[in-house]
Amino acid sequence: VWMNGGGDNHWITLRLRGRMAVDGTGSNADGIGARVYVKTIPNDSTEPLVQVQEVLAGSSYLSMDSIDLEFGVGSATVVDEITVFWPSGRRQVLTDVSVDQIIGITEPSR
Repeated sequence: VWMNGGGDNHWITLRLRGRMAVDGTGSNADGIGARVYVKTIPNDSTEPLVQVQEVLAGSSYLSMDSIDLEFGVGSATVVDEITVFWPSGRRQVLTDVSVDQIIGITEPSR
């Protein structure tokens, strides 16, 4: 058995939920096709670090990729800004989000 004790770096996982799951409007329920930008400023730097991922639903025989988005943020203790571009065209911005957690983000109604 291999035990991975982890490291000292921080992370954040985003779980998107489109408006179709809430009230039948907007983007698909799993947010597939959404593009997400995560901006942090690591403690040892003055330059922002911007990462981007898209929610994809690629799969193969009897399997599917995770639709959760996982970001490693290194030494940063807070995510300065999360910007979500939903497939419906809506844009959503969250600021000052704590790290080391799984956060659910629901598409705004407007």
